[in-house]
Amino acid sequence: KLAERPDLLEDPRFKTLADRVRNIDDTYSETGRIMATRTTAEWLKIFGDTSVPTIVVNTLEDLTRDPHLNAVGFWQFVDHPTEGKLRMPSLPVNFGATPADIRRHAPRLGEHSVEILREAGLSDATIAKLCAAGATMTAEQAAGRVAIGGDG
Repeated sequence: KLAERPDLLEDPRFKTLADRVRNIDDTYSETGRIMATRTTAEWLKIFGDTSVPTIVVNTLEDLTRDPHLNAVGFWQFVDHPTEGKLRMPSLPVNFGATPADIRRHAPRLGEHSVEILREAGLSDATIAKLCAAGATMTAEQAAGRVAIGGDG
C-alpha cells in the first residue's frame, strides 16, 4: 500500500512470507524498483508516519559527513608511510584511567613479521628459514613481490 503498487498485493509471488522467500530474487527486484521512486528522506517520512521500523543504511562517505560522529570525535587521522593521511574510526570504548589510542598505522605486508616472531621466541635463524620457505616474509621481501599496476 505504501508503495502505491496495488498490483503487488494480489501477486501470488508475494502473498505470504513463504512466497516472498521462495521468490526472493523477484522480491528484491521489485523492492529495489519501488525504493528508487522516492528519496531516502521521503521513505523515512512515509515509514515513520505509519510506524514501520526503519533505519538508513549509510555509505562510508555518508558516515564521514555525519554531524554526530564528527562532534564526538569518532574519526582519527593517522599518517601512513605509503598511503598518506588516513581517516580511521576511533576505538569504540573510552576508559578514563587507561585511554586507548591508535598508536600505529595499518601495517604493510610483512612489516612486523620479524618483530612478532622474535617476541614469540623464535631465533633469527629460524625466522630466516621461515622467510626462505615462504611461510612468512619481511616488508622488504613483500615490497619486491607486490606488483603495483602490473599483471600481479
